[in-house]
Amino acid sequence: MTQHERSVLIATCLSSLGSFYTMTVAGFALPQIQQGLAISEDDVGALFALMRAGTLFSLIIAVLADRLGRRRLLIASVAGCALFNVATAFSQSGLTLAWLQFGARFFVGAQVLLAVVVVSEELSAKNRGWGLGVLTAVGSMGGALTIVAFVFVEQLPYGWRFLFVIGGGGLLCVPWLWRSLQETRRFSEQQSDADAERNEGSLLRPLVEIARKSGWRLAAMVGIVAPAAVVIEPGITFVSKHLQQDLGYSPAQVAGMLALCGIGSPVGNILAGSLSDRYGRKPVTILSTLILSGAMALFYNSSDFIGVAVGLMFLLMSIGGIAVLHGAIATELFSTAFRSTAAGIREAVGGIGASLGLWGLSLLYATTHSHPESITWILILTPISPLIILFIPETARRDLDEI
Repeated sequence: MTQHERSVLIATCLSSLGSFYTMTVAGFALPQIQQGLAISEDDVGALFALMRAGTLFSLIIAVLADRLGRRRLLIASVAGCALFNVATAFSQSGLTLAWLQFGARFFVGAQVLLAVVVVSEELSAKNRGWGLGVLTAVGSMGGALTIVAFVFVEQLPYGWRFLFVIGGGGLLCVPWLWRSLQETRRFSEQQSDADAERNEGSLLRPLVEIARKSGWRLAAMVGIVAPAAVVIEPGITFVSKHLQQDLGYSPAQVAGMLALCGIGSPVGNILAGSLSDRYGRKPVTILSTLILSGAMALFYNSSDFIGVAVGLMFLLMSIGGIAVLHGAIATELFSTAFRSTAAGIREAVGGIGASLGLWGLSLLYATTHSHPESITWILILTPISPLIILFIPETARRDLDEI
C-alpha cells in the first residue's frame, strides 16, 4: 500500500470504530433494558424493528454525498451517531429508546457506507477487498468494547444506561478526522461542469438516474442484500437474550462466550476480503451465506457448550464476511457519480430487510412461543441470495472504471 492508502485506511477505520458498538449494544443489554423499561416479550421484535429501520433513511446522506462529497458527511455522521447514543441513556420508555436508537442507526448506517465508499475509491484494485476487510474488522472491534462494558453492566453507574453514554465516545474522534481526512480523488475529479449541472436537479434525481442507467444491477443488489438481512438481523439481535434466558448464562458468562467466539467476526472480515481478492467476490459470498445458515441453525438449536460455541463463532465469522462482501459488491458495481447513492440503497434495503426479519420474528413468536424456533424457520430464505449472486458480474481484481 502507498502512504496515501494507509492514511485513508487509518482515518476510515477510526471513523468506523464505534459502528459495531452502536449496532450491538442494545441487543447485548436487552434483558436489562426490558426489565428497566417494562417492555413485554410481544413488543421486543417490533421495537427492534423500529430501531433497525433507521438505516433505511441513511440513503438521504448517501445521495447528498454524491453531490456534496464524502468527507464532510462522513464526519457529520460520526458526530450524529454519538449524540443520539448519549440521548438514549435518558430514555424513559421502550418507544423513546427505540426512536433514539433509530436516530443513532440513521447516522451509523451513513457512517459505515461512506467509509466503505472512501476505501473503495482510494485503494487500488489489488488491495480493495483486503482494505474493506480491515475496515470492517476494525469496526467490529467495537464489539470487544461492548463485551468488556457488558461484563460490568450490573455494577456500572445507572446500569444499562451507561452503556449508551460510552457509545458517545465518537465525538472525541471528530476533530482529528476533520484535520486528517481528505476528499476522495475520484469524487474530486468527476466534479466537472456536466456533473455540476446534474447536481442542480432534485435530490431524487440521482435515484432516478441510477435506476435508469444501472437498473438491472440495482435490482440484483436488492435481491442479494434483502433476504440476507431478513435472516441475519434476528439471528444476531437475540444472541445475548438466547444465552441468558434460554440457556441460563449470567451476564459475565455471556461476555466470556462472546469474548471466546467474537474473534470470528474480525477474522471473517479479513478472510472474506482477502479470499475474495484472490478467488472472486461471487464464490466467497455464496460460501459465506451458506455457512451463515448452518451456523445459525447450530447455535439456536444446541444446548451443549461445544455446539453453542462452534455455532456462535461461525455465525459471527460469516456475518463479518458478508458485511465486507455486500459492501464491496454494492460499491464496485456502480460508477463514481452514483457510488454513494448505491451504497445508501444497499444500506436502506438492508434496513428494510432487517426490520422485516424482526417483524416476522414477532409474528412467528405468536405461533411458536419460542425465539430460537422462530429464527430457525426464517432460515428457509437462505438460498435466495446465492442464486441471484450467480447472475452478477465478477468485480474482484478489476479497476472501478473497468467494472
